[in-house]
Amino acid sequence: MQLSIFSIQEPANCSKPLDGGSFMAAAQFVMALNFAHEFELLSLSAINNRPGVAKKGGLVFVRNGKLKMHPGIYDHLALISISSICAGSIYNHGLDKMASEIINLPYSEGFLSLTGAEEDYMAFKRLCSPISRFFLLHTKKVQWSAILSVFRFLMMDGIWDVVIFVADKLRHSDTDILACTQLLESMKKQEWYVDFNQSLHDFHASRYPLSKVGLAAELPETA
Repeated sequence: MQLSIFSIQEPANCSKPLDGGSFMAAAQFVMALNFAHEFELLSLSAINNRPGVAKKGGLVFVRNGKLKMHPGIYDHLALISISSICAGSIYNHGLDKMASEIINLPYSEGFLSLTGAEEDYMAFKRLCSPISRFFLLHTKKVQWSAILSVFRFLMMDGIWDVVIFVADKLRHSDTDILACTQLLESMKKQEWYVDFNQSLHDFHASRYPLSKVGLAAELPETA
């Protein structure tokens, strides 16, 4: 038995622009590589963030439904979900601007760009709920811990360049949906792949294992 975490009803149809939707989907894939041992990554398509268009797009992956869900797994899924919104925010405001504004979060919620990723945001909030219950933390603290963590990951040296690489692959693909195995093969041929793997390891080690102290340490009492 396999559990479908995300699904696409039909292929995302876009005119192959290198737009925010490409970066949003690419960020979900790059974030999911932190947890590739937990999930089978299947396919990726640009998130269609044009007004009035219902086709979602994004990352499709599965996890064995017989495996136990625990706070770490919920956190993995929450980070993947919110990464599209964080990437969209960086795309809209610029990496340097978001790097300077991150110190103002969670007070400046206006910097989060939800356009085209409303479903991801709702999924993110649902996924944070069991984490907050487990650690007896206010849900907002758990949510902002995840959001800040994703922004910091995307701002790690070289990570945004990898997101750009994946987004560009989406743009030049002959089809609207790109197989994750195909993406990985092309990434492994790049000279930055070894350093990228080390960055994934460093990020994972900085956040896990989850703890109540770690989740709440840098957040204001009002968050």
